[in-house]
Amino acid sequence: SSGINAEYGSSYPKNAAKGTITRLVEKCGSSPVILVSFLSYLLAVPFYYGFDGSLGLHILIAVWVGYEAVSSPALEAGGNSRAIFARAMVCCVGFIVLKVADLPLRDWWTPNCISGHFLSKICDVGQIHYTAKLLWVMKESGKNKQS
Repeated sequence: SSGINAEYGSSYPKNAAKGTITRLVEKCGSSPVILVSFLSYLLAVPFYYGFDGSLGLHILIAVWVGYEAVSSPALEAGGNSRAIFARAMVCCVGFIVLKVADLPLRDWWTPNCISGHFLSKICDVGQIHYTAKLLWVMKESGKNKQS
């Protein structure tokens, strides 16, 4: 094993309060969770809004896990983990709004060469940036707590 797990024993600091979903994944292992996640997207086949429902559920779970992570006492000392999480959520909401408003935006406000789909990619990059930054803060918090 490599990365944080090998170096620190877990991706969470030892004294961090683990959330509901984190405990469930640790109990079951990640393979069933990944399989259920993948298979949930097959809801798009029989249902018109199946993909939207599945994506919404995945977003809610990600927000829940993220909130539990930044609310743990182990990350309180970092100070800015909640602000980073909030920025990631703003980017997530921006992505969804711009994606849904793709065609109306093009007809109403933006030039024809710029679509909501294109603008949503900016929010995508923001989500990636802030998620990576939050993981870095969690890693540093774990390193500081274990030394």
